[in-house]
Amino acid sequence: MKLTPDDLRIRQALEQIETPMYDIAGAVREQRARRSHRMPLRSPQRILAAVLAAVLLTATAAAAVVQFSGGWNALFGQNVMIPDGLATPVRQTQTIDGCTITLEDAIVSEDAVAVLYSFRYADNSTVNTGSRITLLGNSNLLMDGSDEYCASSSGIGSMDSQNPSVEYYYEAFSLTEDPGDRQLTLTIAPASYMEQSDTLPAPMNLSAIYLSHPVSYQTEDGGAQRLIALQQQDCADAILPQSYQFPEIQFAGVAFEGETLCVSLSMPEYDSYDSASAQIESLRDIRTNHLYYGSLHSYGDTDCATELCETQFEGLTEEDLPYLEPQISYRRYIPLTKTGWSFSFRAPSAKTLTRELNLTMTDGIRLDALTITPLGVNLSGTMPVDPTSEEPLYFDDRQTPTVALVLQDGTTVRTVSRGNSLSLDSADPTTAQFGIEYQYQNDSESRRFLQTETITAIRINQFTISIEE
Repeated sequence: MKLTPDDLRIRQALEQIETPMYDIAGAVREQRARRSHRMPLRSPQRILAAVLAAVLLTATAAAAVVQFSGGWNALFGQNVMIPDGLATPVRQTQTIDGCTITLEDAIVSEDAVAVLYSFRYADNSTVNTGSRITLLGNSNLLMDGSDEYCASSSGIGSMDSQNPSVEYYYEAFSLTEDPGDRQLTLTIAPASYMEQSDTLPAPMNLSAIYLSHPVSYQTEDGGAQRLIALQQQDCADAILPQSYQFPEIQFAGVAFEGETLCVSLSMPEYDSYDSASAQIESLRDIRTNHLYYGSLHSYGDTDCATELCETQFEGLTEEDLPYLEPQISYRRYIPLTKTGWSFSFRAPSAKTLTRELNLTMTDGIRLDALTITPLGVNLSGTMPVDPTSEEPLYFDDRQTPTVALVLQDGTTVRTVSRGNSLSLDSADPTTAQFGIEYQYQNDSESRRFLQTETITAIRINQFTISIEE
């Protein structure tokens, strides 16, 4: 299923991860700091005091472990690894309209800032329930009060499986300048919550609607073309189950794109703060009671005033239309806070390594540049494409180079590819430029972060590249 940004936020809100494990590194740092101020002992009384102090220190260290944010573990697995001193504790909390966000930690490098923050209700009630899902607004990172330095961002969210009253979020921002020791401000737009209805039947004659004006989409047709084509169909008798409550949401029509059946709703463009939307969850075959599930796609018209919410079904034909009944669900987004949150902090930046490359892989893939940060590795280069193909910008997973790093102690850190970007070269339509992002892995379930000073070499497929000081 192709998900909209709102759907992705909702899915992230419902992810369940293992119980948080707490950071031992913080306790070690505290213990080392206290040792640096320890006085020489000469008397038995002082020795006894030292023993008692050691006991208290152990208890204090344990308490520090318990108090350290469980967000890293909730988001990245029980065995997540963060080097001592890489993450900067921020510990800023703001409560607005009964909603509390705590900016807990930040990792700052020469070209990126990653932040971890948590959301709670002030009364510690459950964040997400069966009928209500809490949604935070978009986040942004300002440097010295400006957003011009922020090139891109990505993030995830996850519930604490042992504590349903807290949800953690992680955002990574790519920057165009070194943010070290500069004023950084994380802004988070106002929060809302989503109420979703049960799936409701919408009895209507899909065959009659289609035959009133048969529509066949072309693959390249966008939202404006689809809406114009559907407007010629007769949908007057297509009454939606909650039309009395949401009259602005209407049945848009039925079409085919090749052998794919497309069934659509139209509505004003919605947002996840204060609006309503609907989608066709499935089609019920009234002959057998079987439910057909499809993939969801969203299209906007030319001026982005109307949203076409289209569900596509494979394997259904025009002969099936008289026996298919749409099953529809509604979503209502209701504001929680009138304003958003803003947190400002400073932190030194960890070192980022960059290298120019001249490596040619299989299938003509050429690697031109390498960036190694505490958050992961980025490779960029070019690859040949077939401009006559239906999907010229398709990147096969088998083409993705494998990447591993060798540390000073001789151990190897493997990575996992977490996404790529592709764009055609305007000067050469047979070539595409790409970027691939890799994240460090501690095990199959847990992520790792690295101090780049500990890396001595990187292995890309069969090539090994030394990292010079």
